[in-house]
Amino acid sequence: MTRNSSLRQFLHNVYGYAFFNKLILLTPVYAVFMQSHGLTDIQLALMFVILSAGTFLMQIPATWTTNKIGVKPAIILGQVLKAAAFVLWYFWPTFAGFAIGMFLWGIEWAFFNVAFEGLVYDELRARRHSRMYARVLGVRYNVQAVGTALSAFGSLLMFAGYGWITVASLVALGASVICILRMKLRTKPNKQQKIKNTNFIKLFKTGVRICGRTPCILLMLLLSLFVANIAYLDDYLSPIGMEIGLSVEFVGLVQFFILGCAVLGQTFAYRFTRVRDWILYASICLAGAMFVVFALDYSLRGLWALGVAYVLFSGINILLYSRFQDFLPPRYRSVILSLYSIGDNMVYIGTCLVIGLGGMLGSWRYSVMILGMILVGVGLWALLFIRNRCEVVDAPGRNGVKTAPPRLKA
Repeated sequence: MTRNSSLRQFLHNVYGYAFFNKLILLTPVYAVFMQSHGLTDIQLALMFVILSAGTFLMQIPATWTTNKIGVKPAIILGQVLKAAAFVLWYFWPTFAGFAIGMFLWGIEWAFFNVAFEGLVYDELRARRHSRMYARVLGVRYNVQAVGTALSAFGSLLMFAGYGWITVASLVALGASVICILRMKLRTKPNKQQKIKNTNFIKLFKTGVRICGRTPCILLMLLLSLFVANIAYLDDYLSPIGMEIGLSVEFVGLVQFFILGCAVLGQTFAYRFTRVRDWILYASICLAGAMFVVFALDYSLRGLWALGVAYVLFSGINILLYSRFQDFLPPRYRSVILSLYSIGDNMVYIGTCLVIGLGGMLGSWRYSVMILGMILVGVGLWALLFIRNRCEVVDAPGRNGVKTAPPRLKA
């Protein structure tokens, strides 16, 4: 097998996993399903807090487990936990059952954030194709969006009942596991072994020290976390769709439209990897302002503004996360990604509380309004205080390939 065909096979499995992992027909209806079984708006928001808490509390154990058993078994273990969550919801549709299921799904996210994210970057690096990461990330996000968009049609299958929708979702998870099993990895075992034989707590503290002493890692980590989580309304699109006038059978259309906008932003994000920082940060302000516009025109007609926001944020997320990955020392990538995942869930818990507050005020529109204003503030903070401190420059003799500023030697 040639080097290029091996790379294509690896990427096909990456994209296959990304697609089937998101082809969950429960996606557009599980929030409605929970509310139909007695959950209030604030309790629904609490479910997503529990999901994040599961990731947050289990991130260190998940990272330790990943370093012990390897990335492929860790990803598969996560998929088994997610499948268990879906089964539990169907057979025990109560507050406690939903909460336990969300916690299990949160543990799956803990494995995904460390195992899969690290696998993709490290494999490209091992194959001497790390410069492709931003493009691969964009394609992967697009494939995920296609899977999620197709899963939006799950709401049209309501006539068949939640049982069949759950079964179809479990089949998709099984297909994602097959893609992981088909992957042939080239990451050198001796590098993995160094991680396994290192005291994990000491390694984790070293990761914290690296973040603290390397400004660009810390700043890109924080900015990426703020934008990715505060702008994340995906879990609430179905309730929002019902609130602006759609029936439960058609709430998936809102997700379909929004994800189409996300695909547009993700498709062309890699073309802007060398955009000036001030333009990137100003785009955060603009996208936040689109959230506010949608809140002011809270109707089907106003969805255009939310669509524009998703086009911008989906591209911005790729650019910020790609820069963050570029700055990480390879040996400590899994540990720093674990820190990223912990921060990811801390910020998302705060976001869920803000959204829940909006629901308590009587409408999700207030949640969107508050989040939009916060995002405008994040963009202004980046413009005023980060500025060009992490500006990407071209290194001589590298054919214009993006390079990271000097970082702490581990």
